[in-house]
Amino acid sequence: MKIQIKLLFMLLLFVQVGVLNGAELFEVKLDVTSEIEPISPYLYGRNNATSQYPDKPTTEEDWTRILESGVTFLRENFGNESSKYHYKRHLTSAPDFYNDVRVQDWDYELATIQERIPHIQAMFGMQMIGYAAKTTEWNFPYWQWYLDHNKVYLHTGQNVTGKGAQPNPEGGKYALVEGDINSYLEVWPVDSAIGLLDHWFGPDGLGFDRSKVQYWAMDNEPDIWHTTHDDVRKEPFEPEEFMQIYFKTAKLMRAKYSDLKLVGPITCNEWQWYTAPNHKGVTLDGKHYTWLEFFIKRVAEEEKATGIKLLDVFSIHFYPGEMADNDVLQTHRLFFDENYDYPKANGIKRINGVWDTTQTKEYIFKRCRDWMLKYFGEVRDLGMTEIGIESKNPNILAVWYASMMGEFIRNDVKLFTPWYWELGMWETLHLFARYNKSHYLAPISSSNDSILSAYPTISEDKDSLSVVWVNRSLTENRKVVLDVANFAIEDGDYTMMQLANLPQEETFFTHSINALKEVSVTIKSNKAEIDLPPLSVSTLIIDNRIGTKLSDEDNAPAFSLYPTSTDGILNLSRLNEKMLLQIVSPEGKVLYSQKIAEESLQLNVSFLAKGYYLCAISDGVVTHTLPFLKR
Repeated sequence: MKIQIKLLFMLLLFVQVGVLNGAELFEVKLDVTSEIEPISPYLYGRNNATSQYPDKPTTEEDWTRILESGVTFLRENFGNESSKYHYKRHLTSAPDFYNDVRVQDWDYELATIQERIPHIQAMFGMQMIGYAAKTTEWNFPYWQWYLDHNKVYLHTGQNVTGKGAQPNPEGGKYALVEGDINSYLEVWPVDSAIGLLDHWFGPDGLGFDRSKVQYWAMDNEPDIWHTTHDDVRKEPFEPEEFMQIYFKTAKLMRAKYSDLKLVGPITCNEWQWYTAPNHKGVTLDGKHYTWLEFFIKRVAEEEKATGIKLLDVFSIHFYPGEMADNDVLQTHRLFFDENYDYPKANGIKRINGVWDTTQTKEYIFKRCRDWMLKYFGEVRDLGMTEIGIESKNPNILAVWYASMMGEFIRNDVKLFTPWYWELGMWETLHLFARYNKSHYLAPISSSNDSILSAYPTISEDKDSLSVVWVNRSLTENRKVVLDVANFAIEDGDYTMMQLANLPQEETFFTHSINALKEVSVTIKSNKAEIDLPPLSVSTLIIDNRIGTKLSDEDNAPAFSLYPTSTDGILNLSRLNEKMLLQIVSPEGKVLYSQKIAEESLQLNVSFLAKGYYLCAISDGVVTHTLPFLKR
């Protein structure tokens, strides 16, 4: 078993803390002969990154970001709106907006994904709620209401789509009379919903590549249907009632296409992890179960009874709400760390069926793996397909996101697709997806892993290594001494790619145009001293083949350009006199040229339209180029 094997090698890879010149020092030893484990490529994922609307296609800028960042996995079912999706009508109902029926075309979206980025795995969902959108005829005229009521919108939670609806002008989330659901929805049992699979993959279907649509969400957050979809579900389902719906859907899907990956139960938040829709948990034969344990138990029982595998990836959602910066930076510890006291612990306090304020340690994925071993006799893959952090600080978010991906790499999680997507996250995804190697080394343990973590990755043939360093300190630099064993490293300077001091604007545009800074790290006798700034994410890349150091001057750009994204001034340095400078459009047209007279210069490019360009420096024989973005 992977988890047990990893534990055997913990002694081969360790971190010690010391003091150097009065500063706290972290000594990191890596032994490259230790066990390695493949990293799931689907940790580098996004939610709702491409358009479902033919009249509002995905922009070229967004296609470029997806492609250049290294995204590998797209969850595109649009959360709550997926529950009432009608694949024949290309309609859905928006439960958070009056139940408004709107166009949503998954056919169009998947077609564009498989045309533009065919290598990427896309995830959609299967409807289990029992209703699907039918017509836009009975949509609530919210804009006219706004104009007629002193430019105040009606509360979006009122169920006022549908025939006979009477809004409550006093406000609140309840209408005076709710709309007739049968006027804008139709009954849509799982037997109907399952038709989407043949529509896409069957002999007379649209011919999509099923190998790139392997993962399927089993609806979305069913534990809160009675709040999100309270037009059709007034009361929370009983646990066994839901299990029967789940089993029927899973069996139908498995019978159609046995290679699909079923993802469930897609539980909403920390409270629901433990308490189930009834807010109490499940009592069965005098024994108390949390909702997640009960779900695992029942799936295992049904699999044993039928011989059909009904769950491939165990996935949950998490929305912790407002937290202090220091607490945000510890969020990654909720999933496997048995010693972490979560300051916003809530549902966990009912883990034993009564309110117990001493229960503050979540380690929810560790608990789920224990329950899987208990009931399945094996562990299934884990995933987090939605998470939302309230911070707007790009440096906090970059470090938080790096910590989440690092811990999920360390603990062999399969899927990760954050729901909120804020400044700093494109940069972090790009750093991980484009610079990490394919395998993870045996775990690193640290007496202060809450502040500084190292996540080493290595190629399968063990000829190249990268180490991600995450410094979570808000204010302090951290010193690290790296010592690598059984890995032939040529003495010299190596490049470390680093994110720090990100501004309050988007900085990631392409693999070349972004906020990554190159920091030189000297390695001698397989050892290096590294200085990590506060709130930083850094990746040191090492190749053990002679003559392939990333920082060899022969491989360095012939000149430097800063910034790579500007609305006015470009700073150029390391120039040679009498060379020619040109600005070239993506189509190859020369838009500006001048002779170089100095070793450095400032160039005002405000005359350019917004877009990507190349800055070219030529001596008449050899031309060197660097890209930049004119904002």
